[in-house]
Amino acid sequence: MFKPSVLGVYAYMKRIFPSKKTRIIYSGDKVRRYSVFKNYDLIEFVPDMTDHLGNADLLIMLDGSQYSRFTQKPEVLREFKGKTVCIDHHSSPIDKFTLTLVDPTSPSNAEIIYRCFFRDSIEQKEIEIILLGILGDTGVFGYLKPNQLGTFDTAKRLLKQGGIEIQEFLSRYSTIQEKAFEIVRELIKNTKNTKVDGWPPHTFTFITREWFETGKYTDAETSEATHLYMTTFLRTLEGHGWGFVVSPETDGTCGISLRSLPGSVNVRDMMEKMQLGGGHDRAAGGTFKPSNPGERVKVEDCIAKVVKWMEKNQAILS
Repeated sequence: MFKPSVLGVYAYMKRIFPSKKTRIIYSGDKVRRYSVFKNYDLIEFVPDMTDHLGNADLLIMLDGSQYSRFTQKPEVLREFKGKTVCIDHHSSPIDKFTLTLVDPTSPSNAEIIYRCFFRDSIEQKEIEIILLGILGDTGVFGYLKPNQLGTFDTAKRLLKQGGIEIQEFLSRYSTIQEKAFEIVRELIKNTKNTKVDGWPPHTFTFITREWFETGKYTDAETSEATHLYMTTFLRTLEGHGWGFVVSPETDGTCGISLRSLPGSVNVRDMMEKMQLGGGHDRAAGGTFKPSNPGERVKVEDCIAKVVKWMEKNQAILS
């Protein structure tokens, strides 16, 4: 998922190294809700970032410590000859980088970026970028733990510096695309509440590849719809404290996004053990890849694999 804090790092790099050629490359569709931000028009939205590295001698990877989070060809990044920097806040295993700053105790990557680059000097647009990242990662502070109260101090400082009212601020980025709302309706229609022996009851939903391709939906629309569905419905049904969404992607893969309440399933552990991805204990995701080049993964097969894995493994609660 695209994170606007990348624009903050870009602004910092241009300020410190104005003569250096700096690019922003993102594997995926355009996310137009952030188009109001300065330098948005410079972002290169491409099918796969590894095809556009050119003569780069430094890569800065944000909000992910595994190369597979950024490309379908992680081996290209592992063989990259230049320097690599990772700034992340996930607890997942870390690939090899030249420099690594990973702080799993931080509730948002944007806050790490703020502490590193903007504590002493920050402009209005950068304030908004960092604040939006913090609000997004923390669920508008809903995911904070007792040991993360310092985030309130950071937010207070940004709100005061920027003269920002949270409700008005968020309303600028909370509009829903019509096609994304169509996907939300389909996700609601396909919602199932079920239980696997040895696991807490859960909710899951999906959209089929046929429905996705017939409607000519984009990955960005699916991502927006999935996020809205999970925020609004997943984990809210009484007695069903965790769940997941499976959806097709245009490159032939399928994505899975999971959420859980405290005391329920550790979804990061689940994704790591299934070797699909990673994330946080309460919010994680992964990718089902085709067995052979050119194949398109079926959503139904992905759901069956999840259920089969659950039947053979024990739930880890946290």
